[in-house]
Amino acid sequence: MQAAWLLDQGQPNGAAASIAKVFATEHANRCVAECVQVHGGMGFSNACVASRLYRDARITTIFEGTSEINRLIIARDLFARFARGVSD
Repeated sequence: MQAAWLLDQGQPNGAAASIAKVFATEHANRCVAECVQVHGGMGFSNACVASRLYRDARITTIFEGTSEINRLIIARDLFARFARGVSD
């Protein structure tokens, strides 16, 4: 919500958007991996929706910037804030 608010205000939102993306994609991957685990061997079968969900969730960590790149954006923002002495 903060990233969207910053965008609406015309302020830079790169770090906030990266934080939101990393959180959402990593959490989605953990949830769908658990779903596949619960379904066992059937979880990887095309007959099970969990396999499609797994593929869809996995690609989100790659699509529009990998999680590693987003983490670098977040780290650069944090280091810049630290250097300026900003604690928000």
